[in-house]
Amino acid sequence: MALWKYELVVLIDSSVSKENVEKIKKDVDWLVDKLWWKVLDIDDIWYLDVVYEIGSSSNPYFYSVYLELDWAVINDFKRQLSLFNWVVRYKIFKMKPNQRFLKLKDIEKEIESIDFAWLTKSWIFNEINHWISVSNDKK
Repeated sequence: MALWKYELVVLIDSSVSKENVEKIKKDVDWLVDKLWWKVLDIDDIWYLDVVYEIGSSSNPYFYSVYLELDWAVINDFKRQLSLFNWVVRYKIFKMKPNQRFLKLKDIEKEIESIDFAWLTKSWIFNEINHWISVSNDKK
């Protein structure tokens, strides 16, 4: 049995109460345990605003799980996960050996540490400013 690392992203309908979200996360963990997979880490992001409604949900609960699993049982997992009516979307991403599981808080910290001063000197920034001023002049 060859184990690989994956990230499972689950979007849960926003109509589900916070108490039921906790139960749902336990159901996902149970399904992972049932298939002899291993949970390595979890990123619990809560509710996110999305550009368009997914199913009936405009701000689904975002739940991300870093897993180690055997790909041979993935179709069974997908089938069982799709039976839950509270899942509006899910996606499983295979991680490359050099990739790391980033939590939203880690990403926010990394973005805060980036110096964007170089952007104001770039040609694209100047081009965007030009087109903004042109469109403002037309108004």
